[in-house]
Amino acid sequence: MWIEELPNGKYKYSERYIDPYTEKSRKVSLTLNSKSNQAKKQATVELQEKINKKINAPKLESITFEKALELFKPNYKRKVKNSSYLSFESTEKTLLRAIGKDMLIKNIDLPFFRKRIEDLYYDQKYSLNYVKKIKAFTLMILSHASEEGYSAGSPNFKLNLVLRQDEKPEKYLEKYELRAVIDQLNKMRPNQRKADMVEFLALTGLRYGELIALREEDLYEGYISVNGTIDFRNGSYSNVTRTTPKTKAANRNVVLSTRATNILIKILQENQLYKATSKYIDSGYIFTSPNGNPIDYRTFAPCLKNAAKFAGIQKPVSSHYLRHTHISFLAELNIPIKVVMDRVGHNDASTTLQVYTHVTNKMKDTLKDKIETINY
Repeated sequence: MWIEELPNGKYKYSERYIDPYTEKSRKVSLTLNSKSNQAKKQATVELQEKINKKINAPKLESITFEKALELFKPNYKRKVKNSSYLSFESTEKTLLRAIGKDMLIKNIDLPFFRKRIEDLYYDQKYSLNYVKKIKAFTLMILSHASEEGYSAGSPNFKLNLVLRQDEKPEKYLEKYELRAVIDQLNKMRPNQRKADMVEFLALTGLRYGELIALREEDLYEGYISVNGTIDFRNGSYSNVTRTTPKTKAANRNVVLSTRATNILIKILQENQLYKATSKYIDSGYIFTSPNGNPIDYRTFAPCLKNAAKFAGIQKPVSSHYLRHTHISFLAELNIPIKVVMDRVGHNDASTTLQVYTHVTNKMKDTLKDKIETINY
């Protein structure tokens, strides 16, 4: 660093550096009012900051995958909803185990990463959706490390996994299976509201969080406005936080059938009876427990799974099965894919197409039997 006194009495501090891209000498400078020791220290710091900004040179060293993950976490948390961050946290152990905590990220190449992904799916038997999530988070972690200037691999590739025999794409209920689950829930009085919720989900294609976020102000003549979701993963049953929907496409109006409308009327009438008790806290939500809180998924999910089991259904039924069940109903009616996507709030056609294609293929399989019945 060198100093020049200017005609106006101020001092110009300058420093040279080598541009790592052109390998030519460059200069940065700044002007201060004095050349005291304090000013010199200030100039040293600010000049170095200027050099760092100018060169933006990549850090040649690599870091471990564990370190890259820790760097990624606070950045990701700032950018996404709490539910998305909690989803990431739930995969941390699998991520570190699959890639290896001490693995240098610069050595994560395509053959290595592909082998790890295939091992998760074929050998460790994780679901295809979970493996997709692991792949996506790994690539985000590596990309963030690269943006921070660390040397990192970029093993992006398409997942061309052959679906395992134990993971059939039929993740929806047939009509007779749906009826069996509803009937099973209705057999026990405490579960009758959950029976109505199961039917309403299958008739509308709502996500569970969207269902319990519905308020009376979201009801209109002939349709409902889906504009929020509730996530209970903050650990509290009573401290309910209503947030924006999962995606922009999730903001939508859903037309109701007569049966879906009648379910809503029944629920609202029951809520009026609940409100007559001192325990009920009215927060405006519709699908609530007798105390006024939206029904937590942690109580709904096991109840639904058990009802399916007792009904003799050999499927791991969840609320998402009901969403796919609705898509299957629309597929049977030959509703166009785009209309289906808009109704269920999908901005990616892959999930819609998976269910839609499976149903229409089954319809083709029965075509021969049907045309055999034609008489003239």
